Amino acid sequence: MSYFRFIVYSFAFFILLSFLSLGLIYFYDPMQIFHKSFLKEERFFGEMRLGARAIIRHYNFDSYILGTSMLQNTSAKEANRKLGDNWVNISPAASTTKERGIILNYLFRYQNPKTLIYSLDAFSDEVSTKPNFQLLYDESLLNDFEAYLNDRFIICTLTFSQKEKCIGKENLEMLLQWIREEKHQKRLGGFENWIKYNPDIFKQESLKSLPQSKPVEFDLDRIDVSKEQELLETFLLSFIKKYPNTQFHLILPPYSRLHFKINPKAFIERKKITYWLLEQTKDLKNVTIYGFDTLDYADDIGNYAGDTIHYNIDMNSSQLDSIQNKKHILTPDNIESYFDIFEQKIQDYDLTPLINIIKDSKILEK
Repeated sequence: MSYFRFIVYSFAFFILLSFLSLGLIYFYDPMQIFHKSFLKEERFFGEMRLGARAIIRHYNFDSYILGTSMLQNTSAKEANRKLGDNWVNISPAASTTKERGIILNYLFRYQNPKTLIYSLDAFSDEVSTKPNFQLLYDESLLNDFEAYLNDRFIICTLTFSQKEKCIGKENLEMLLQWIREEKHQKRLGGFENWIKYNPDIFKQESLKSLPQSKPVEFDLDRIDVSKEQELLETFLLSFIKKYPNTQFHLILPPYSRLHFKINPKAFIERKKITYWLLEQTKDLKNVTIYGFDTLDYADDIGNYAGDTIHYNIDMNSSQLDSIQNKKHILTPDNIESYFDIFEQKIQDYDLTPLINIIKDSKILEK
């Protein structure tokens, strides 16, 4: 009998301890999964796969910026000034089309957004499992505790730590703006700064072979974009069609001219996907597509922070200007001339100065 009581008491103690632990996590809740922060100053985490949930669920924004790192530097306050409404940036770095679709589904479940700015890139159905953020966006509350069941947050919870790594940062406006970090600022300004401050970029095969680059050939028939079309249909267009009262602004991120010169496949994909999107949305009144690839901006490698795609914050401001002033809009009437100019700019882009810089630096010999 005493053995039986021992088993019962042990089991009861385990249950009690589990409830106390979950209660402690629920109360501490630094990612604001279950409730808004009890702290005087609200705190947020920059990992938006996790952090977007709290912002959507517990805060009263009515317009959202949801992209990849291409939109992370877009200022919500600047959007407020230029576009009106109450904006917030919830762009997860390197987020795929499917990941943003998961967040969009949650957003429309709990909010009725007036406007969305979305970047047309990272077309993939991959979903991060470290952490398994999808659990935060399903309809079960119980599995949300899993976000805290790791060494980092268990220690934070047990000590009720007020450290930044445990409770996040106060400044939601600056939270995602990676361009302001010193290492990225140093990489702006030209190819020499890439070599000095980001030499690992030259381990990429496309840049290693830059001195041997040949004339660009664009063969549209070689590239199949059916998978990308399916992803966009499922995780973006379905929302545009279902919620006609929400205005969608879709941004084509202007990668550098160098990027398309050494990666012609990227140009072909952009062209075919954009043509297809315009066809799919031609009768929809709540979507606008913006393109910046014909501007001289992409010719200046100094506008890019150490790689061929990540542009400076001034481009994010220009994108907001375009939405405000209804400029750089792609339509069925101008799309052909847009890509004709775009392609010609790629063909005319002179690699010689960059090749000479590489040779002089001997970066590829290291």
